Amino acid sequence: MRKLFKIQGITTALVFSAIMFALVACEGSAGPAGPAGPAGAAGADGAAGVQGPAGPAGPAGPAGESDHHDEEDEGHSDAVLSVSPAESGGTSSMYGAGFGPGETVSITAGGRIIGGATANDDGAFAADATVTLSDGMYTATAVGSDGSEAIAPLLIASK
Repeated sequence: MRKLFKIQGITTALVFSAIMFALVACEGSAGPAGPAGPAGAAGADGAAGVQGPAGPAGPAGPAGESDHHDEEDEGHSDAVLSVSPAESGGTSSMYGAGFGPGETVSITAGGRIIGGATANDDGAFAADATVTLSDGMYTATAVGSDGSEAIAPLLIASK
């Protein structure tokens, strides 16, 4: 029986060694990948870059006309003028405001005086003038005796 135990022990040891060898030497194929883990924390913002050099200056724009009038230079700066169109030899109605109270106003167009008026206590006037200019577009200018000035377009046209 001793022999039997010896053979059984050796057999068991050999079988166990063969199993271990098979397990270590022969691995199976890899299993499927597991699910992704949670995202990590966001990193800190980077430092600001260096500012580039300034570009060249652009060309200057054209000078424009100013609608602003200095009261010291021209009296009242809020003067306005409105004139109605007329036929040559016809009548144009002229209205002005923003002049000084009692200021005498001369109205010119095409290099000629076409009318005149005296501003009331509120600085306004209304006048009708016979216009003898030829057909065309003119600039009517009202100039007050205190230096107030206003302009308006004046159309002279035949029917």
